[in-house]
Amino acid sequence: MQEFSSYDNMMADYYGKMANHTLPLLSWEFYGEHHTMLEIFKDDLVDLKKITKSWDFERNYHNEFVEKQSVIVITNPNLKIVYASKNIQKMNGYSQDEVIGNSPKMFQGEDTCSKTSAKVRDAIKKEVPFEVSILNYRKDKTTYQCVIKGFPIHDKRGKLINYIAFEKAA
Repeated sequence: MQEFSSYDNMMADYYGKMANHTLPLLSWEFYGEHHTMLEIFKDDLVDLKKITKSWDFERNYHNEFVEKQSVIVITNPNLKIVYASKNIQKMNGYSQDEVIGNSPKMFQGEDTCSKTSAKVRDAIKKEVPFEVSILNYRKDKTTYQCVIKGFPIHDKRGKLINYIAFEKAA
């Protein structure tokens, strides 16, 4: 046992003098998970750049993804989902493919507040921004409070072309 102790002390002295300190394996796992999320955000940012190039709407999408951890959902004027960021699955269990082509009403259920839903419908009808907190349902039917900031999107000529929502589980 004594020889292991001196070896440990020697290695601790050696690594302590190095400019680059070693990290425990646990931190590698954390870094890997964080790196994977940043790669997903990068893919979403590339997709958003393609979608938003004709929009008359400015937003810091990097800030929405990385700092605010928002899910981004884009619908066409008929309120069919045309884009959902990859992190939607982490929030509600649905994959991008499962939500594309559906209405955001797919996240609502019997306990969703009808007054809040009416407020959203009214804002959409008037083409004005809105912010609400609403009870939504995950794929597994459990509920969660969802804070939604929605905006109508117009092209450079002023024509309504999309709606965008920044969503976050509260």
